[in-house]
Amino acid sequence: MSDLRPATDALLFISVLYNHKKCNLEDIIATLGSGYERPIIFKHDFFPMKEYYSKEMGEELSRSFIFYPKPISREELVSIKVYCDELEKGHQQTSGRSFNLDPGLITLDQVLLSSGKPYSHRIYLKDGVYAELTYQFKANSYHQLEWTYPDYQHPEIIQQFNWFRSFLLAL
Repeated sequence: MSDLRPATDALLFISVLYNHKKCNLEDIIATLGSGYERPIIFKHDFFPMKEYYSKEMGEELSRSFIFYPKPISREELVSIKVYCDELEKGHQQTSGRSFNLDPGLITLDQVLLSSGKPYSHRIYLKDGVYAELTYQFKANSYHQLEWTYPDYQHPEIIQQFNWFRSFLLAL
């Protein structure tokens, strides 16, 4: 018999891809609202799927990760994903989205991304939201999996997630 317990809290992050000619990161953060505490911003130029997204969003794309240092319940991932999708749709222009918001969770043992698309390695949560295991923690670092997106495989991005994990250790 298992001893069922609630999951430990996690740290929220949101991957933001945006057309910097149509909007800026500060406005996107303001649009997300103040309910998640002051964020830590990490920008990285490595984005191999830029061509895919530029078809809809235009060529002038920038990429940032927004990390929130205040722990949240893992169950909040679904409502946050739904909220982010509503923001994207509410700010959509005739030419397509101005920004793409992909929320995820950082825990001591894994990093999860949320998605609205089913796939064999994604677990359905509810309300059309799936969770994808992106990293697992072992040997003192997060490690990618065979389906981890190419941008999340970059060593500097993994290093940043490892650093942000340290906020959980300090709790």
